[in-house]
Amino acid sequence: MLKRGQAAAFIIIGLVILAVLIGFMAIKKGSLSDLFSGITSERVNVPQQVKGIQNFLDSCVTGITNEGITQIGLQGGYVDLKDDDITTPFTPLGKSLEIIPDSNFKTAVWFRESGNGIQELNVPSTNDIEDELKKHVENEFSTCIFNLTSFEKEGYLFSADGVPKADVTLADSRVSVIVNFPINIKIGDTNFTLTQHSANIDSGLGKLFNVAKEIMQRENQDYFLENKTIDTLVAYDPEVPFTGTDLSCSEKTWLKSDVEMRLKNILFENVAAMKVKNTNYKSNERFKYLEFDALNNKENVDVNFMYIPNWPTLVEINPSEGGILKSDLISKKAGGDISGIVSSFFCLNHHRFVYDIKYPVLITIRDDKGLVFQYATEVIIDNNEPRLNRREILDLPDPESKICKYPQKDVSVFTGFINENNDLVPLDNVNLNFKCFPASCPVGISSFNSDGNAVLNAKVPLCFNGVLQGSKEGYKQVQKTLFSSNEDVPGMVLVQLEKLYKKKVNLHVIEKITGKEREPYESEQINFQFIREDTEDQVNFIYPDQNEIELLPGKYKVNSYLLRNSSSFKITIPKEKIDTCVDTKDLGLFEFFAGKKACNSFETEAMEFDTVLTGGAVGVEHEFTRQQLGNEDPLNLYILSSDIPSNIDDLQKIQIGLETNKEHPLFKEPSIGRI
Repeated sequence: MLKRGQAAAFIIIGLVILAVLIGFMAIKKGSLSDLFSGITSERVNVPQQVKGIQNFLDSCVTGITNEGITQIGLQGGYVDLKDDDITTPFTPLGKSLEIIPDSNFKTAVWFRESGNGIQELNVPSTNDIEDELKKHVENEFSTCIFNLTSFEKEGYLFSADGVPKADVTLADSRVSVIVNFPINIKIGDTNFTLTQHSANIDSGLGKLFNVAKEIMQRENQDYFLENKTIDTLVAYDPEVPFTGTDLSCSEKTWLKSDVEMRLKNILFENVAAMKVKNTNYKSNERFKYLEFDALNNKENVDVNFMYIPNWPTLVEINPSEGGILKSDLISKKAGGDISGIVSSFFCLNHHRFVYDIKYPVLITIRDDKGLVFQYATEVIIDNNEPRLNRREILDLPDPESKICKYPQKDVSVFTGFINENNDLVPLDNVNLNFKCFPASCPVGISSFNSDGNAVLNAKVPLCFNGVLQGSKEGYKQVQKTLFSSNEDVPGMVLVQLEKLYKKKVNLHVIEKITGKEREPYESEQINFQFIREDTEDQVNFIYPDQNEIELLPGKYKVNSYLLRNSSSFKITIPKEKIDTCVDTKDLGLFEFFAGKKACNSFETEAMEFDTVLTGGAVGVEHEFTRQQLGNEDPLNLYILSSDIPSNIDDLQKIQIGLETNKEHPLFKEPSIGRI
């Protein structure tokens, strides 16, 4: 983790509010030209005496539109921010974040947790941003009318009636505005009515907005900010006490308020060091662990993160005693006969604290022309774990995306899967979508043709690096299917799915002491985690709740845990008498040191557990082939078990055994077959 020495540099970075990012939808050239076809003839026929007025009004519309674009970028897609005055110590962050205190310089909070643990998304759509800019232009257009008075000295007379009505279109690299407001102009014998006033601005607002949504979507899926916060707690222990053990013989204490301030300062420095891959950031091996892999394509933008300690923040640490955090000290004789001047003692100092944390992070995106788009999101740690996503996965395509309305590229999508014999087999009834961020366009469902192939013939929008997605119950698409529909390539593509194989599970417990292999006891709970290496997908098998599992072929990392519980009696580690002695020196005859011992005794409290860890293994690597999963034989899972621990030493040995059990001579990897 980053240490505090670089704080000044990050303050400068933070207050500048840098930003930004992406845009990769390929849009057909000239697609916006039809928006202006209705005013082309009027502009051709404008009298020479009126053209100066027309240019003035168009320039004014351009100016107020640029003001609106800047404000929308700085305020997360909004001209008028939503306010939320209802905040509590447990709900510190409202719907907007005041970036500089007492400045009224705010931005929208796209994600936060309100009262009662309700998670709120406040992400605008493209239509919302167009509406925000439309209202801004309509409200500010009056300044353009008022400034026409400067022309009255030249003999111009103006008359108008009604209210301005604006139409706004937002694209990746352009913002187009037409204001409908008839103005009658009279100069000499010329009398002419200007009906529409327009602006056509090169602006990356749409692109930056799409990048911002992609980062938000990835954060909501992967919890990058939450996981890095937990990494920070681990790395800075015991400066910020989290969990740890040492051999010191004195109790450690921390002042809770000091820990909270240190944590805020550490977060300030580390958040400022975070970067997004595929942006204008040169990767640095030293800070590679702080790189957020949020974008699919390389973009000419800058993305920066910022947290300021005086922003609304919640830090709860338990257990604590009146604002004091304490470690647990266990001390006892090292064993064997004690001889010599100095006695040997073993001390174990352990601490484990539970953190609940909420704090905002400002995400700022800047393009090569200096346009900024920024918003805030709330990072939430709940009982030392990243927040649970109580909403659906954040996927932010516009509900009525304009891209989906204009399919132009013919494509034949073949769908299939690889069977147990490694043959490609056609697979029908696959539901297909074409994703061109941020749009996700339904394409249709594949079906068998006369040649026996499963295929769908359809049209898709023009898009660079589009993704064809297929879904069907019992199958899963593991690899992305890229299809750049804007390129001059044959419109044929294969979407390949993997079959999910359902296997019956036989559980075998191997006792480390006796070597006996047995079925699980009713008092035992067993959890196997299968983490697929290439996709990071995780499948759990939990005994006694399950008796079968669904797996994809591939390489896995397997973790297992064996817990013993009791419904009728507690698992008890009895209290223990601990003798502690300190060697002192007294001056004796002829001033030689004479040994003297001062001893004390105390008893540890008895500990009771409803459930205790008795076995398992972590970090086991195993591969399942299609041939293995495709047969009818069951999956055999094996787990090593120790005796129920009777003291602290036994508990520690079992914990250590999780890392070493895969090397134990009795250990067995998962296997498929009948025993």
